[in-house]
Parts: sequence; C-alpha cells; structure tokens
Amino acid sequence: MKFWQKILIIFGGAFAIVLLFNYVVMPWYVKHNTLVKVPSVVGLNFEEAKTKLDNDGLEGLQGDIRYDPSKPIGTVIEQNPPAEQVVKDGRRIYLVISGGEQLYDVPNLIGRSLREAKFMLSQRNLETQEVEYRNSVQYPSGIVLSQIEPAGSKVKKGTMIGLIISTGIESGDIKVPNVTGKNIEEAKKLILQNKLSIGKINFQPTESVPLNSVIDQYPKANAMAKENQKVDLFVNKEVKKKIIIEGEGEDQKIDKVPPDNDGKDKKKEEIKKDDRKKDDRLKPADKDKKDDKLKPVDKDKKDEKKSPVPKDKKEGDKKDDGGTKF
Repeated sequence: MKFWQKILIIFGGAFAIVLLFNYVVMPWYVKHNTLVKVPSVVGLNFEEAKTKLDNDGLEGLQGDIRYDPSKPIGTVIEQNPPAEQVVKDGRRIYLVISGGEQLYDVPNLIGRSLREAKFMLSQRNLETQEVEYRNSVQYPSGIVLSQIEPAGSKVKKGTMIGLIISTGIESGDIKVPNVTGKNIEEAKKLILQNKLSIGKINFQPTESVPLNSVIDQYPKANAMAKENQKVDLFVNKEVKKKIIIEGEGEDQKIDKVPPDNDGKDKKKEEIKKDDRKKDDRLKPADKDKKDDKLKPVDKDKKDEKKSPVPKDKKEGDKKDDGGTKF
C-alpha cells in the first residue's frame, strides 16, 4: 500500500470518530448532566409523590417507615434530598413514609402462666384482661387456656388482650358436708347421703373431740367434689399398747396404757421408771440397815429367853444361902 493511501485511511477514521463523538456521545453526556430542582412532595401520598418526581426527571424511592399517629399511613413525612435543592437529572429521591399509629404483634400466650403472660404483654406495651376462668384437664390451674386476640395479630399500644385462665380439673358440683366433731357412724352416714364415698379412716388420740368422733376430714367441709369421690377421715380413738418394765429379780407386771398424748404419757412413764429404779437401788441398802439394827438385838433377846440357868450357878446360890444361914 502506498504512503498516501495510509494517510487517507487514518484521516477517514479520525473524521468518523469526531462525528460519532459530536452527534452521539456529547448529546447523551449533556443530557445526563442536566441540573434539576427537586420539587416538594411532603404531605403527598407515596404514589402521588413518585409520579411527580418521575415527571421532573427524578426517581422516587421509599425509605424508612416512621410511626406518626398524626399522619395517615402512606403519607410522605420527609424527603432526601430536600425540596428546592438542585440535583442532576435522574437523581434518586428517598421518601420517609408515615406508618400511622404504631402497631404491636400479639404474642402466643397459650400454655403460659398468668404471670408470664402479663410480663410478655407489658414488654409490648399491651395490657392483660382476665376474661374468664374455665376447668381444664390439659392445663393446671393458673395457665392460659386461650386468648381473645390471636397470636400474630397487630394491635395498638395499650390494647387489652383478653385471656381465658384454667382452674384445673373439674371439681364437681357436690358440696362436701362438715363432719368434723361428729361420731364416726354419723359422719359416714352423712357422707353417703351426699353421694360421696368413705375414704381412708385414720385413728389418732386427741382431747379436742370425744372418742370415736371425727377430728378432721379431707376434702375439707364446703369444698366441691365429684359424685363418689372419697372423703378421708381422722378419728379420735384410744389405741392401747403394752410396756414391759424390767426390775431386779422378777419382771414387773405388764401395764396397759393409752398411747402418748402429746408426749405427756411418755414423760410420765419415764418418771415412773426412774422412781422404780431408784427404789430398786435403795431397797437392798435399807434391808441391810434393818438387818444390822434388828437382827442382833432380837438374837440376844431370844438367847436370853431360851438359854437355861447353869446348875452350878444355882447350887452356888444355894450354898451361899446356906453359908449365911450357918
């Protein structure tokens, strides 16, 4: 290729580049860098604000949601950049939208204790309302059976959340009669008349009621029970027991004494044992003293009475008498 041909090609390429830059690149660049004044869209609905910004060559985007009970939900309460500021064409304008009054999620309270439910609601600025109490086999007393507002629903601040609380297993509709202080037979009859059954009968001594009378009962008087529910009785009855007291020599007699009455009878028996032991310790000594004092004296007296007068003494006395006579 000749030299002048190369020069022609180079100049032709450069001319084409200039034309492309002048008629394509520059118009796009100039249009892109057009400055636009941001209009005010505060107070408008979000959709209205977005349309207005699009018409001015700007792009409206939703930013944060701010709870404001004084502004309807969806209203623009703030924009960034602010109104009247000059920006490039196509700039994004972020809009803060009103969420209206703040709403709170209702937690799931079923199966929680009443105390836990109150704490969980207070953390969400909600109030507790005990609507109803019901019997339940599944949940014990004091546990939340159900809630009026379902879990996950949104409510306003301070909303009362209604709760249904368990009272435990159904207690029945029969009132337990008061048999305390009554004779055992009379108490049994009264229990059976009220469609209840006799439970365990426990015997224990007391001075508060007469013998064979009811000291206490379970369930207590006036409690609600089911039909044929058992009523346990505690009855005053003297139960005797054997106590063997050991002493020196032969065993003492077996005494039948009533059971300990609040520990008093036991203390009495211990005092009696101590007294008897003291007697057992003292008796041998007293016996020896009596033997020392009485036995020798009695022996001498008996010897004086029983021993005969010696013959020699009698004859001597006679001789003496005769001698004097002589």
